Amino acid sequence: MLVKHLRQSTIYFLIFLALTLLISLVYYRTINLLTFINTSFAVSSVMIFVSLFVFITQKGFFDGITYGFRRIFATKQALKEMEHDVRNMRPPSELAAPIRLTTMFSGACILFLCMMFSLYFFYNF
Repeated sequence: MLVKHLRQSTIYFLIFLALTLLISLVYYRTINLLTFINTSFAVSSVMIFVSLFVFITQKGFFDGITYGFRRIFATKQALKEMEHDVRNMRPPSELAAPIRLTTMFSGACILFLCMMFSLYFFYNF
């Protein structure tokens, strides 16, 4: 099981590393160390943010908030049929696609490598 997750993390890492190189080439029209570090920081930050947002949504953090909004807006309307429909709506935690921690782990690895490259070249050159 650990080998499978490690393999998935490595695949995600390589895909997002290739994506970083492609974005760096398209956006900056050149690939050098500074553009690679900047792009890898942006790509890994987006990966971590999206995976953490989906993870928090899956755990049910926004269920109470959306349920409260549904009740408030349903009671302001004159139709009582709407309340029945609102109560039967699925919460966001059921709608969120399952995410594995491998995406977050891959983003963290890219961010870590980005920081290590930056520190190495900052102190040695």
